[in-house]
Amino acid sequence: MARWADFRRLLCGIIAVAWALGGPASAAERLQFVNDDFLGPSGGIADDKALGFGVEVVRQVFAGLGQDVSFEFFPARRAWMMVVRGERDGMLATLRTEGQRFCSFPDEPLVRDRWVLFVRTADIGQLKFSSLDDLIGHAVAVRGPVLGVSEQPTMSPELWNFLREHNNMVATNDTDASLRMLASSRVDYALTSLAYGMSEITKLGLSGKIEPLLSRSVAEQNVYVCFTKARVSPALVDAFSSALKQFKETEAFQAIYRKYFP
Repeated sequence: MARWADFRRLLCGIIAVAWALGGPASAAERLQFVNDDFLGPSGGIADDKALGFGVEVVRQVFAGLGQDVSFEFFPARRAWMMVVRGERDGMLATLRTEGQRFCSFPDEPLVRDRWVLFVRTADIGQLKFSSLDDLIGHAVAVRGPVLGVSEQPTMSPELWNFLREHNNMVATNDTDASLRMLASSRVDYALTSLAYGMSEITKLGLSGKIEPLLSRSVAEQNVYVCFTKARVSPALVDAFSSALKQFKETEAFQAIYRKYFP
């Protein structure tokens, strides 16, 4: 812990110098992040006190740097538009394939997450995912891309091209909509992050009705905090990256990780 404390003091000094030289962000200003519940709270619009993996980790890292931070939660498209227009300081958790024109990304990822397909419990044994061919003739619900921010939904290019070729992708506004469509038998599969999907199933009261297919992942990708280029200095992004990397070596981080990724 002494190692983390010493490193934290060093980073605070670095940031103080950067801000003194006139970086876009000021130490006196609270950084404002938005998100669409991904690695954040399960529900709760603009609920700054609600916790989730991303909130807990980012809040502790910035606390170590002496930087105040707040979080707001909105549907994906609204959250991204606030980042695009420079109304907020960044997105709490996203992929590097999203928002690259508007965001700077730290070198250190927040976490590595796994994307899988979910099916109705009644279809276990009948529907599978051992190869892409298993999806032929079946509707797959996927949160669609945010126009102007990302080119394709959160999935591998191989799956994206396959679903488009076979015309069996059903684009939704968010993951909750995908899971509800699956539960109501409007689609056969739903694609989402494993950790997020499991938490949303519980929140939506769908436990025992929907289950993930764990035999094969659709993708395993790093999740990052994105910082709005127009509002946040590169020095702060670098300092956050270094502090996050150091924090991930502590027991405090491991305790948070085990809480959300048992």
